Order: sequence, then structure tokens, then C-alpha cells
Amino acid sequence: MRNIIQEAPNVADGFFNLTKEIKQYSPMDEKTNELILIGIFTANRGLRAIDTHVERALQHGATKEEIIAAILLAMPAVGVSNVTLAVERALEAIRQWEGHGEQAD
Repeated sequence: MRNIIQEAPNVADGFFNLTKEIKQYSPMDEKTNELILIGIFTANRGLRAIDTHVERALQHGATKEEIIAAILLAMPAVGVSNVTLAVERALEAIRQWEGHGEQAD
């Protein structure tokens, strides 16, 4: 997304505005939204997005188990390979989050 922001800032702004409107429309809390997005990005092999949405899910109180469960729910639809890649990426993001002391308050 960094390259799109740099090369086409108006397009990036449009994307972020659309995302904001969708989230405002959603009756679900932010943690649930983020867990759903993790499952969607698992299905689409959006590995970079998994980093972002795992961090956001953690910020909104998701547990490691909830994040892994969101990924595993995609397995019947997308298979083991995508899920394995997503779990590896999520665990790395969680380790980085924990290593920076982000979850301690």
C-alpha cells in the first residue's frame, strides 16, 4: 500500500475512505471486523495484510487463539497451503507484537 500512497495518493485516499465507510456501516465491533479480515486475507493469500490486521486485532483485544481460529476457519474453503502460510505469518506478527511490549498496559 505504501507504493500506492506514494504514486497515487488520490487513489489511496479513495480506498481509505471506502474502508472507513464500510467499517462505519458494520454493526460488529472492531475486533470481530479484524478477525473476519484475517480470514478473508487468508483465503486470498494476502500475507502482507495479515500482518496489519493481526496487529489491529491484537490492539482491539483479540487473543492468539482467536486469530489462529479465524485463519483455520478458511481451511475447508482454501486448503492447507494457504492456511499454513497465514498461520506462519500471523505467529510472526504476534511474536513481533509481544516483543515490542505492545500488549502490556
